[in-house]
Amino acid sequence: MELTPLKNEDLHRRVQTSLKEYFVASGMKAGDPIPTEMELASSLGISRTAIREGLKGLEALGIVEVRPGIGRFLRGFNFEAILDNLSYGIEMNVSDFRDILEVRIALESSFLVRDLEKFTTADIRGLSEIVDSMERLVAVNAEEKELIKVHTSFHLELYRHSANELLLNLIRIFATIQRNLTLINRYRTTNKTEFIAQHRRLIEAIEKRDPDLVRTQLLDHFAEAIMWSRGGGPAAQTNGEGR
Repeated sequence: MELTPLKNEDLHRRVQTSLKEYFVASGMKAGDPIPTEMELASSLGISRTAIREGLKGLEALGIVEVRPGIGRFLRGFNFEAILDNLSYGIEMNVSDFRDILEVRIALESSFLVRDLEKFTTADIRGLSEIVDSMERLVAVNAEEKELIKVHTSFHLELYRHSANELLLNLIRIFATIQRNLTLINRYRTTNKTEFIAQHRRLIEAIEKRDPDLVRTQLLDHFAEAIMWSRGGGPAAQTNGEGR
């Protein structure tokens, strides 16, 4: 396939677009080697520098893989790079945090209700033990980041029956965002006793296999974070400034 020469503005983006079109039209598969910068530059009619920058952009997106000493190769589709960039972009933007929070709640609610019947007595016991660990951290006034770490394991355990790696990765990314917001003093769990109680009520709802109660308790669990993202509630204030 011959690539159309590019000579207009916004060359960086257009180079990436043309390269992606080239990969598709050429029938390239994951693991296939990508033509050299010189070959691509000749086809596009632009400098190797522009090609190199375009390929770097595709590498950041997880489309291109660099194997040192060997060359560049087409990667199989993956969410890792996208999710990594997601966490970086959302950290400083509360409105984006709110958007991803709403999506997360919808996803978690859907998967949790769908898999209610899969929970065993051992699963319930495991969830309770994680909450016990969170309660011990609260009792010794452990740092918020330690609580977030254990809290993340609770949510990952909730969806162990989902067999959906994207959902689990989203939960991990959300934990990273929350931890970073905590480190820059923009968010704190204000009532940790109630925080623990919310998790116990959610476990009870799961044990009862009650879909409506599970949805209610899950939403209640996220209530403080939702209020903070909307600019209200004690978690949103630190000496009069947003956390």
